Amino acid sequence: MDDIVFIGDWIKDRLLGSGSFGTVVLWRHKNNDQKLAIKTCKWGDELTTKHRERWTKEVEMLQHCNHPNIVGTIELPPEFLTGLERANPSKLPILCMEYCSGGDLRQVLNKPDSCCGLKEVQVRKILKDLGSAMKFLHSNKITHRDLKPENIVMCNSGPNTDQNQSKITYKIIDLGYAKEIDSNSICASFVGTLQYLAPELFYSKTYSNSVDFWSFGLIAFEIMCGTRPFLPNKAPVEWMPVVKKKTHDVICVYETFHNDINYSKEIFPENHISRPLKALIEDWLRVALEYDPKLRGRDAPSKVTFAIPLEDKGTNAASNVVIFSLLERILSKKIIKVFSVTTLSHIAYQIDDTTTILTLKSWIAEDTKIATDNQTIISQMTYIDIGDEEFVIKYWNDTSTVMLFVYNKRLMVDDNSAPIVPKAVQRCLELHKGLYNFKNSQTLYRNAFYFVISQMDIYDAVINGIYSRAESLKQESKLLLVKHNTTDKNLGRLLAKVEIVTKMTELGKNHIESLKENGVGTNFLGGFGKTFKNADDLVEKTQKLQTAWSQLTVRLQSAARRSNEGISNELNSFVAKYNYQNMFTNAYKTFTSHKKTDFFNDNREKERQCPEIVKLCYDCLKLRSKILQELQHQQFLLKLKDLSTEFSKITEIVSKATENTDRLTSDLSSLLDEFNNCVWSTISVVVRDADNVADLPYSVVSFQKRDFKIGESVSNHCSPVPNELRDDSIKSLISESLTLRQNHGNLCDKLEMQKKLLQQTIFDFSFLSDNNP
Repeated sequence: MDDIVFIGDWIKDRLLGSGSFGTVVLWRHKNNDQKLAIKTCKWGDELTTKHRERWTKEVEMLQHCNHPNIVGTIELPPEFLTGLERANPSKLPILCMEYCSGGDLRQVLNKPDSCCGLKEVQVRKILKDLGSAMKFLHSNKITHRDLKPENIVMCNSGPNTDQNQSKITYKIIDLGYAKEIDSNSICASFVGTLQYLAPELFYSKTYSNSVDFWSFGLIAFEIMCGTRPFLPNKAPVEWMPVVKKKTHDVICVYETFHNDINYSKEIFPENHISRPLKALIEDWLRVALEYDPKLRGRDAPSKVTFAIPLEDKGTNAASNVVIFSLLERILSKKIIKVFSVTTLSHIAYQIDDTTTILTLKSWIAEDTKIATDNQTIISQMTYIDIGDEEFVIKYWNDTSTVMLFVYNKRLMVDDNSAPIVPKAVQRCLELHKGLYNFKNSQTLYRNAFYFVISQMDIYDAVINGIYSRAESLKQESKLLLVKHNTTDKNLGRLLAKVEIVTKMTELGKNHIESLKENGVGTNFLGGFGKTFKNADDLVEKTQKLQTAWSQLTVRLQSAARRSNEGISNELNSFVAKYNYQNMFTNAYKTFTSHKKTDFFNDNREKERQCPEIVKLCYDCLKLRSKILQELQHQQFLLKLKDLSTEFSKITEIVSKATENTDRLTSDLSSLLDEFNNCVWSTISVVVRDADNVADLPYSVVSFQKRDFKIGESVSNHCSPVPNELRDDSIKSLISESLTLRQNHGNLCDKLEMQKKLLQQTIFDFSFLSDNNP
């Protein structure tokens, strides 16, 4: 087939893969750039009838398996039937498939930065796609039997604008490749596939589709940890007897530094999976990696069943297959990922639609020891300090590594935060001249590279968190200005009303003084003194509030101007000077160089020192310490601290000023009501007790012409007085009555003043002072 380069308008691009029986070649159309992956059988008459049947069944299965996570078939262009006749000596059907340009999962796992597993977003996507494909196959009574990373390919289906990277779909290939498995075919497929085969395929003549559950579990563990769970450095004949002894809860068996066998109920701690998802997946792995095939993948691993059901038989079955439904439930869980900028730590929590920010703060307080009152939570979506009553689900995004940032109001970044160092790295730092065999050196290099990657991720999150805080302070200043302007308008209305009251009281005081000078009618005006005093107090309080408010306005405008100056340039300069790029490059080179080294191949138990990786780990810790120290003295960080404190104080002051403005406005309304009541009460007394209508001002009483009749009194209040009654006696009685009334009024005023003093609210504006802490 090597000599066949052109077939019609199709051009041979390259060889994609070659297996025991088939060869897959990529063909490209010269006009429209369409690509096809065409698989042909490379054998001829030497093929057995069984092999021919297996090939034909694979072609038939692929043609009938229409699923987005199973590689699809395409109708073979007719020119290939004749063009590939020489390359297809077996005359078996030619398989034409869609081309998946992303390579296979093994290529991803072989990357140095995948040495301790993939990122959580990628893990969730792989498990979702792979689980969907396997569920489809099993529902159609198809068992793959050769599930492994090499048989999982990636298809780029277009740009993902949210993450600015390719959106990848994972698809299964090679259906039916090991469909007919017996002892002979197992031996024929040993190379590259044994580590993912279920144990029963080695020692039993019968098996069910639960063999796929085992392979699925191994792949899930490997994409999370970068290595297989069961003694990955040993052959199946070595690890199977050891794994057979494990209990149901055990999902990992490994050799310690001193070559002891350790059974673990958890995945390796060096991974990129959040704590909630880790716990859920570990429960799922216990189901998938059950050693007994009769119990594997089922909901009752403790029950003993003697039949090996191929599928769920319903209520009559001893147990039900739950591996796919359980995985679906796990992947449907919503996990909010938070980065604590102060403690430099990634934290995550499982949430639902009713989880509030206040609840989230209580969880964060337990993990970071930052009190809920001192927490500020910000989303990169809005850059606004999120209120306690909001729902967390609003900020959940399953494609984000960090969904929320949390800050301590009193401390931006704690330079005393201790890093999480893998045990292997701790050992090499404590015993820098220690000796390592092949297995232990592999663990050390993997964990060291993971440590560098994790520190780089933390650093990136810190920088993003600082930038987000700067943007949030801009938003906070805008919101404060809006709140300030609202209060300012209300204060302006209050001042306008106070000005009216001030003029009214001035006129009233002047009028009363004039009456006192003339000695006329002052007995009726005793209640106005209290009203005028209350008005003076209210005016004094309003003037103090106005003065303090003017100072606050200047203070807020200054803070808002500083927040809008931004810190991007200063932050970029710092990142350019201090970063992990060189550290990552050195770690990458050291790790790849170690993988290519063959000095352990002759004697894997021979022990040697690893000085280059020890130095790398030491330099990583040194760089981390240097960055944290330098951060504390950076102007942009000091600026954010000051602005955060300033806005916190201004927010409190504006709230109190708003409250006082509303209270003074309410007091002013009460004062006006009291003043009006006093005026009209006085008018009523004057009208009732006046000697003559002529004594009343026109504004108090007015008569129409029709109300006057010749020979009659002009007021119904006038009573005929006998002529013999002396005017002196009448005046004396009136004077005594008025004196008693005035004394009574004064006594009432004193009692009212005492009562007011007990209830009076003291307006203290000292909190508006710049010296107030």
